[in-house]
Amino acid sequence: MATESPFLKHREILLHQSYSAAGALQDFALSCYNGQLGQFRGDALANFDQQHFAIFVEMATYYHQHRENDPHLLEVGAAIWADRRDRGRKHLAELAEHRAINPKEYPDGSERDYFDQLDWLNRQTERMKAKGWIDE
Repeated sequence: MATESPFLKHREILLHQSYSAAGALQDFALSCYNGQLGQFRGDALANFDQQHFAIFVEMATYYHQHRENDPHLLEVGAAIWADRRDRGRKHLAELAEHRAINPKEYPDGSERDYFDQLDWLNRQTERMKAKGWIDE
């Protein structure tokens, strides 16, 4: 009897959840989809409760048996990557919008707050570039 693909079974978590354990499972799925894109960190396992660890083991076991021959893995992996690239585009738009503000007229706080936010946005940009979510 064929086993249901965990990439289909847990599609909701892999495509529509944003908490840390879900993000780690997404990173793992993405690394199975394309090792050049995925950046799964083994230390993420320490953050898993029993449910998420079981999902991870299920996905790893299934991938070990089926490799890239699972259309659900391919569909989920492509969707995760498209979402991450979309997040990168939205982030760049947010950065451009922030840069267009006069620091002396920053509506969310002081001039110092403006520059703190700009610094954070720039760090996020570099992080996203390193992950490939934003092109150089």
